[in-house]
Amino acid sequence: MDIKYSLLQIQDEKIYSYFRTTTEPFDSLEWDGKVLEVWDKDKIVETYKYKDLINFIINL
Repeated sequence: MDIKYSLLQIQDEKIYSYFRTTTEPFDSLEWDGKVLEVWDKDKIVETYKYKDLINFIINL
């Protein structure tokens, strides 16, 4: 198993779990390990960098 893929998968699961607890509407999340794009109705509604996410997602 590719270690980089495993880390991205773990991070993706943590990010998704966090966003499920928010009131922010979204259809999908796209995470590449550096930037998170939050999509809703075929539009990007928010963009977060890793350095921002680590401030509110524990153990990312």
